[in-house]
Amino acid sequence: MPSIIIVDDESIFRKGLRSMIAAMDDGWEIVGEARDGYEALELLGSVTPDVLLTDIRMPRMDGIQLQQLSLERLPNLFCVVISGYDEFTYVQQSLRMGVKDYLLKPIEREQLAKVLNKLKAEIEENNRSHSIQLQSFPGEQNQIHQHVREHLIEGFLRGNVQENDLKLLQRIGLDFDLPYYLCMVIKLDKYSVDRERYYQADPSLFQLYIQQFVQEILEKRVKVYCFVLSDTEVVALINLPDTSLSVESLMEAADVIRIQIKSFSKITVTIGVGGAVAGVQSIPRTFNEAQIALLYRLIVGGNTVLPYQHITADRQLRNNFKKWSWEAMEQSINEGNTGETVRRVESVITELCQQTGNPEVIHQQICKLLLYYYEQSAELGIAEQWLGDKDIRTVLFDICAISSREELIEECSRLLGSLTSCIADGQLQVESDPIEKSIRYLEKQFARPITLKDVADHVFLSPAYFSTIFKQRTGTTLIERLTEIRMEEAKKRLTYSDEKIAFIAETTGFANLRHFNRVFKSETGKSPKDFRSQVRSRGHL
Repeated sequence: MPSIIIVDDESIFRKGLRSMIAAMDDGWEIVGEARDGYEALELLGSVTPDVLLTDIRMPRMDGIQLQQLSLERLPNLFCVVISGYDEFTYVQQSLRMGVKDYLLKPIEREQLAKVLNKLKAEIEENNRSHSIQLQSFPGEQNQIHQHVREHLIEGFLRGNVQENDLKLLQRIGLDFDLPYYLCMVIKLDKYSVDRERYYQADPSLFQLYIQQFVQEILEKRVKVYCFVLSDTEVVALINLPDTSLSVESLMEAADVIRIQIKSFSKITVTIGVGGAVAGVQSIPRTFNEAQIALLYRLIVGGNTVLPYQHITADRQLRNNFKKWSWEAMEQSINEGNTGETVRRVESVITELCQQTGNPEVIHQQICKLLLYYYEQSAELGIAEQWLGDKDIRTVLFDICAISSREELIEECSRLLGSLTSCIADGQLQVESDPIEKSIRYLEKQFARPITLKDVADHVFLSPAYFSTIFKQRTGTTLIERLTEIRMEEAKKRLTYSDEKIAFIAETTGFANLRHFNRVFKSETGKSPKDFRSQVRSRGHL
């Protein structure tokens, strides 16, 4: 009896298909149902159907990806896709991949019967001709599980899957049950490989080598899953019990990876390391941080480890631009004043070119500037709106290819003018949201005494009502959020400046040094002095 599995994200549709098939022809055995491609691939590890009947548009993994991965494992599987009238481009792609037929929604009984009768005839003919009973081999099941793991992990990185999908990972042998996550992105420095050596071998082999090397070193220390994300990137997603000693140990492990790869294979890698985050929902943040950190390879060179938190907190950028009116340009950008931004950009780049005799240094400084604002735009959620269909890597490479001062001014004016406009648009939206407006107010005014009434007046609400909706929306009280902002600023200044602790306490909004010491110890478990000594002893970029 030929067998079939049904894949659709709507349970009512799966049940309807099951009932329709059973009523039409009792010669079919429905051996399973799945909500999406991930569940279907897992199912294919335990059953071997003759036909895969799948919707083409589903969350997490669509029918085209499912078809491709299924046929890699079961070449004799017959695939039928279900589509809407507006999805024919997907159908065409499936037809090119070898799909046997397709059905249009809403499915008509006669149409379904015609397709199934044709498939049954082909299956019976194949069985008579070849006398082959399809089997599921253990090796195939392992490969399916590997594909599922990689697709799920990539989904976590992109923010496309949810926390309950951890259960699926657990069922296929990857148990991420610890509360924190950290992402590393490892990139081959292509210049370290002889061009002939790189292209004589399959370039993907370099990535596979790096993947296996990284997995072997890290899994001795932490829970980790490492895989090739693209032709140039290997990603390690790490599951951590805490955010202190574990992260410190990972910096050392990343350096071991870098040194040993160079020692054993004569190639070099650069490693971007995101910060540790809590919960599955925050995984895209640590992934994005690792990618941003990796971009600094354009400035500092390759064969190095680039921790996001150390690099982006580096105040050298501000120092480099301070004498070229950094503050005025930043003010015009943050205020959404496009015309003033364009004028300031021209002044900054003109003075930079006049006072710096090295073109490479000029490019480095402008790359730092653009990376700084890319980070800001990502935090505001307007990076895609700002850059459009370009990514930041392309923007930086284009900048480094410009050798004319006039062209450099024109391109940077266009970029930062566009960013200013995006920020202005975003501010209009923020102004209509009292919670977002209040948070922006705290971030700008944290250094002075602030009361609940001050903030409520700023957003034109009564203190009692504002306090209630702030807690509902953010999960914290206003004072807790203000303390968090002040603490973050204090920790940065303890780490990256030589300012006296009393001065830091005063200029981050704490009433006095005693109050600062008490709050700091309560939040971190250390006094400000001990905190500074500890981070200085570890060293930072």
